[in-house]
Amino acid sequence: MEKSAIRDEVRRVMLDRDPQERAREAAVARDRCLEIVRTSGATSVMVYLADPGEIDLDPTITSLLADDRIAVAAPVVSPRAGRMTCGRLVGLDPASLVTDRYGLRSPAPPVLELDPASLEVVLVPGVAFTRDGRRLGRGGGYYDRFLITLPPTVQLVGVCHPRQLRDDLPSEAHDVHVHEVVVAGGD
Repeated sequence: MEKSAIRDEVRRVMLDRDPQERAREAAVARDRCLEIVRTSGATSVMVYLADPGEIDLDPTITSLLADDRIAVAAPVVSPRAGRMTCGRLVGLDPASLVTDRYGLRSPAPPVLELDPASLEVVLVPGVAFTRDGRRLGRGGGYYDRFLITLPPTVQLVGVCHPRQLRDDLPSEAHDVHVHEVVVAGGD
């Protein structure tokens, strides 16, 4: 199956989900993500600011922001430049974030860019994942172009709902795999 067909299929399946079931599953995933960060001893973490189809990490982010030892970053996408950087996240309140025309949130200007080489854990969203770490994104390549620049020691953690987990996904040379996949609900 082609990448675009998989994206369409996963989106359809995700729309059929019971919101309460999704919320229960997401709580398990958030707890596991927080455990991964804390167990690793990371002092620099990149999170994602979820769109409606992704696991909402806001409670996890709030916990990380409360820990003064951890620098928290979030994606800042520059469509014109075709790249993504990581901007320091200072809060989740409306004054700390901006929302783009696609409804995606990112740190509000002026953005203090965090050196990607300083990251120790990156929580990565995706449209679909395999248990062995293959990831299918939205198709823009922003995450792949960003993740390939990171040191190999950075722990890449995919986060998804069970219905986003696939036995197989097409993968090309430029597709970056994650080291671990946290599946909501603990599957």
